[in-house]
Amino acid sequence: YDNNGKLLLKYKADKPEIKPTPDAAKAAKQPKEIASIEQLFLTGLHLEQYRHATYDPMAYYMEALEREPGDIRCNNAVGLLNMRRGKFEEAEQYFRTAIKTLTERNPNPYDGEPYYNLGWSLKMQGKYDDAYSAYYKATWNAAWRDAGYFGVAQIDCIRENWTTALEHIDLALIHNWHNHKARQLKASILRHSGKT
Repeated sequence: YDNNGKLLLKYKADKPEIKPTPDAAKAAKQPKEIASIEQLFLTGLHLEQYRHATYDPMAYYMEALEREPGDIRCNNAVGLLNMRRGKFEEAEQYFRTAIKTLTERNPNPYDGEPYYNLGWSLKMQGKYDDAYSAYYKATWNAAWRDAGYFGVAQIDCIRENWTTALEHIDLALIHNWHNHKARQLKASILRHSGKT
């Protein structure tokens, strides 16, 4: 209660009860034993998320790609694993394969993540023109709009094109005001533009 007698917090302990022990986690099947590409992807994703010490998610993704070389999610996942391992050129090829599948029937795909990831891999290789285009294409998809514009603004900064960088970082912030990296980049852009 506060000084005026108003109730601020009330707590009631749960009744003590014995809850059943949850089932133990099941070991993942070997990739060849898994019937569907969907389950191969989900198993690889699970292994990545929990950083499993004895299973390699790459084996599951690669089994899926052996069965369906154009699978978008598995190509994107393999590309990301390669990015984390510093294999930017290898990653680029997987992102390009995912994009090829994504754009077979639609030049403006539903998901912009492979485009964003392609931009990231190209930027890490110093291929700024191609990275710029890939980041820009990622902005087609609302889920990747702020990240795409952030990537474009970073390249604008590398080129010291402060006016365009400010326009792009503002677009990133419109779509995700809580992006602290974008806020910091905007402050740096303003400082470099003499707008202290």
